[in-house]
Amino acid sequence: MKRVYLTYDNLAKQDGAGAQLQRIFGIFAVAKKLRLKYLHSDLLATAEELSHNLNSDKDLGKLLQVVNEVFKLPSDILPAYFREIKVHNLTLRKLFKLVLSAYLKRENILVRICLPFGLIEKYPDWYEIAGEEIRKLKPEITSNPKNQVVVHVRYGYKPIEGKNIASSPRFLPLAYYPLALAQLFAKENLDPSTRVVVHTDIPKSSGSWAPYQETKIAELESIGYEFAGNRLQYETVDLKADYFSDYANLTVKYSEPILETLEEMYTSKYLLMSRSSFSYIAGIINPNKVYIPRQHGHAKLNRWTWDFSEDKTPKIELLSGI
Repeated sequence: MKRVYLTYDNLAKQDGAGAQLQRIFGIFAVAKKLRLKYLHSDLLATAEELSHNLNSDKDLGKLLQVVNEVFKLPSDILPAYFREIKVHNLTLRKLFKLVLSAYLKRENILVRICLPFGLIEKYPDWYEIAGEEIRKLKPEITSNPKNQVVVHVRYGYKPIEGKNIASSPRFLPLAYYPLALAQLFAKENLDPSTRVVVHTDIPKSSGSWAPYQETKIAELESIGYEFAGNRLQYETVDLKADYFSDYANLTVKYSEPILETLEEMYTSKYLLMSRSSFSYIAGIINPNKVYIPRQHGHAKLNRWTWDFSEDKTPKIELLSGI
């Protein structure tokens, strides 16, 4: 019997690791839900980020190797003969046509997918299939959750303001997080002494950064960031003093290694996501209480909780940047 095989197109859009992993989770989930075949494709490249604390493509390659080992999903064996098709954004209609074609033409079809969102966004609970698979590989996620709240603060390099703005608004202002955290504490009836860990991509100290990838410099300049001698000036933020002073048992972790950050997010009893794919995949894996911003941009899983009730959601303007 001829079959359709779904795989991630790892050459089409090599942006952040979190964004690419979310696509892989989605493609895997679609394949398993619809009883199609799945061929796993590793991440081949990712965009350099200040928070990675890396100095070369060799360092980035080592990071990718570890990420691929941790998130390698079960894969079927591709037959020797097949037709290959690339799909930018998968929809149910496109997929139905491919399955029908495989049946009528009696051929195996490998579908390389860049984005699964045309389908998975309509059925976000399918992501649970990927989350369950990761939890099988890491049983400690379910057996021993940490009694703490983890808050993910995605802030980028710094907001772009005024005439330089050339990117769409994409991340939440820092003032959002203490408001959402207070709501979480109230809804869960948590003791004020409950441990809170804030993970952020904000750097530990102020300084300047010279990306080694020329494409990264071009990307940042194209949306309004200003470089001087190929260096970007940045400033840190004292999150505990300026935004979370009401929480005595709170620790801020700045630009920690991405796998350590992810692990702490998906092994905690409570997770407050940011507007990012990075914390979205942590929410998929975390089987406990997950809070998602109403302005996240991706669909909410049924078991997740909104940060605010619809009638009490504060007016929040997203910031431009990356």
